[in-house]
Amino acid sequence: AFCLIPEVIGVEVAAITLQSLEGTQTPVDPADLESYIPVLLESGDVCNNVVLQVKYTFRFSEAGEILNAIASVLLGAIKSITVPIQQEFQITFLQDISSTPVLQFSGNPGYVVGRPLVAGTRTADGIVQSANPTGSLTILQNSGDQDCLSGSSRRSPVLFGIDMVSGCTLKLSDGVNCSLVSEVILWALKGQSFPDHVASFGNSLPQNPLDWVTIQNQTIALGTQACSIPLSYHLEVKWTKYGTLVNPQAQIVSVMETIITNTSSLALLISADGLLSVTSSVSFVDVSASASSGFKAPPTIDAKLPFDFFFPFV
Repeated sequence: AFCLIPEVIGVEVAAITLQSLEGTQTPVDPADLESYIPVLLESGDVCNNVVLQVKYTFRFSEAGEILNAIASVLLGAIKSITVPIQQEFQITFLQDISSTPVLQFSGNPGYVVGRPLVAGTRTADGIVQSANPTGSLTILQNSGDQDCLSGSSRRSPVLFGIDMVSGCTLKLSDGVNCSLVSEVILWALKGQSFPDHVASFGNSLPQNPLDWVTIQNQTIALGTQACSIPLSYHLEVKWTKYGTLVNPQAQIVSVMETIITNTSSLALLISADGLLSVTSSVSFVDVSASASSGFKAPPTIDAKLPFDFFFPFV
């Protein structure tokens, strides 16, 4: 038989503050702790370095293990006429947040309506997900000024089962570079880091690439212009009900992004105020096959009767 000896963690004095009879507080070096023991002055009516307040702070891990303990001490001078004194003790517990990002799921296993789509980028080692809890698949968020440049950093996550439409305007001057305008608009509509895969289920793991759907893309050019300006961006997510009829699970089967470009020259697209409007949208399409009712085959009667069963009628 053996006994488990628990690990003992010492308390570190992180701060020492001295308080005078007038209430003035002065921080001192906590490394010289032994110098601040209680001392009775020669007058006999004043005692220095009396413990007035102690604040303990305990840091613990996600598993509940105490990592360290620190103390902040307030030492003061008191007169004999103030005895007895009131001491204050305070304890604070702080959880140590792990530096390793925690993967966020949007269902178990099927997607839950209103949860962000789980997206990532395919690499040789698998799927790399964003550490952003709101998800990496986002859409341009509507703002009050509707400016594509100022509002490009404000984005909303694509939520499963919720159709969304947003837009913005870009103020252009005469003679602006068409290729530069095209890049700015596409960056505003898609975002800086656009993923190339979406998880089929809400709890698909990055190490299982077969559980992820590739984001397909197509560009519809309505015209033969030398410079294509994206005017509309649409993301279509097709999903189906997977599993039993009693508890079906939402599974994404395909994702298609569609970019519609301009049909005329850039000069004709700009309004009189020099504004160019673009839109982005997301739609979810249920492609589940209708359930067909099934019935068991009727039982067959295989009975043999005696040869004189109907005698004397036959």
